Amino acid sequence: MLASAKVAFAQSMPELVQASIEALRQHPQPPYGRPAQASGRTAQLIREEHGDDFGAVYGPAHAQTLITGRGPTRGGGNAGGEPLRAILAQWAQDKGIQLTGGMTYQQFGFLAARKIHRAGTALHRLGQPSRLFSDILTPDRLNTLKARIAAGQMVAIATELRHALSQ
Repeated sequence: MLASAKVAFAQSMPELVQASIEALRQHPQPPYGRPAQASGRTAQLIREEHGDDFGAVYGPAHAQTLITGRGPTRGGGNAGGEPLRAILAQWAQDKGIQLTGGMTYQQFGFLAARKIHRAGTALHRLGQPSRLFSDILTPDRLNTLKARIAAGQMVAIATELRHALSQ
């Protein structure tokens, strides 16, 4: 593959990871207009891989939920993962939510999970996906990647031509 592509992917993929993390910190999420990041755990799970002819950014399995929300539960359990009630209890704790009336974080997690299992999240009920990550991979960013590859190839071609003409 083109050497310039490898360099361009090596440069661009970390930039995409940083843009994704920044989106979690700043992008207003519907329906309340607050950023998605509570504890930073999702951001810690975003990573990139690149090679000679590819670049990829990976996130946690629940990243799709940040875009479309979570619908009501239909049959079955949680597919072997951590129970939603435990995830929500930890989320509330990480976010520093002050519970009233002597409610514990475990009780909060149970009640919030029950509500989500019955009705889905507000983002799902809204029916309009968040643009959390879609604003990151823009035509401008893709054009920049292509321009980096092309610029590297132009340098390589010019070097080869100079070398060939000097002989």
